[in-house]
Amino acid sequence: MALGNLCIEIFGQMPYSVPVYLFTLKNTNGMRVQLTNYGARIVSSQVPDRAGSFDEVVLGYTCLDQYLKGHQYLGATIGRVTNRIGNGRFDLDGQTYFLPKNLGNHHLHGGNIGFESNLWDVVNYNDEVIPWVEFQLTSSHGDQGYPGNLISKVRYSLNGDNSIEINLSAISDRSTIVNLTNHAYFNLSGALDDNIYKHQAQFYASNFLKVDRDLVPNGDIQKVEGTVMDFRQPSEVGLGINQKVDPVEKTKGYDQFLIADSYLKGEVQKMAEIYEPESGRVLEVASTLPGFQFYTSNFLDTEFPAINGKICRRHSSLCIEPSYFVDAPNHPNFQSIQLDRGDIYNETIIYKFSTR
Repeated sequence: MALGNLCIEIFGQMPYSVPVYLFTLKNTNGMRVQLTNYGARIVSSQVPDRAGSFDEVVLGYTCLDQYLKGHQYLGATIGRVTNRIGNGRFDLDGQTYFLPKNLGNHHLHGGNIGFESNLWDVVNYNDEVIPWVEFQLTSSHGDQGYPGNLISKVRYSLNGDNSIEINLSAISDRSTIVNLTNHAYFNLSGALDDNIYKHQAQFYASNFLKVDRDLVPNGDIQKVEGTVMDFRQPSEVGLGINQKVDPVEKTKGYDQFLIADSYLKGEVQKMAEIYEPESGRVLEVASTLPGFQFYTSNFLDTEFPAINGKICRRHSSLCIEPSYFVDAPNHPNFQSIQLDRGDIYNETIIYKFSTR
């Protein structure tokens, strides 16, 4: 079904016979973004290079069945809490909560069945000049060990400046913790199975979180100066990705949380820029959130061909995942991710594409 700048198709069917939808948003520049309500995720994004040729720049599968059997986080909304919670536990209002340990001794990306593995409701959509679609998920009290009945919404908009705007909101009927993000995998070259070594990154971040061997923060903040984490000036990702030094050696590439220099609560601030010199494509990442995980697909294996028909392996893409600090509930010096009853979690992530 085509409606102006938005098209709706059946993407597949859940095992319990419920249909899943694929939404295609397009703007007047010819850019297209595809989204599905399974995991409230980005499936595809086709953007022009400096010559005007359109290519796929987001890793994604061609059908729902591949998402059900393959890499669970591709393009997805992550929650209730993204990244790691050390030892799968946290304290809130005098009570200790225990979460599934789905990564060794730790809790990762919301647990065994996180938001990425849920079918979200389609709340509404708009097919006019700025097309958008909004998804909603109700996570019941006790879901993956978290307290409170939480209602989360994600709205994706495709703007006229070739930006994908993601608005994340949530409300709970009792105190809980919330830290949502998007987990899109990008390769700006248009060759999704190629490595991202020539991509040039610039981060507006002078500090990053120090972590232990399991990538759980120890509470310390470290300066990027003098380390392979220093992207304050544009630098090729490949220069440091395979070095036998901390912190990239133990993670087989980049998998660290950087702290945005210009964070102001409630204000969208630019935190990262990625440039791919052959295509001329640029990705700017801005957010209301205080930092981001920089991940270079160190353990990626898509298992099924991605949209371009290729299997995507290690270092074939990168992720910029804006969020609050990792393991925040277990570190009093980190900004709290507690959401009290009746309060509204409201954050924004923007992925903007251009060329030079």
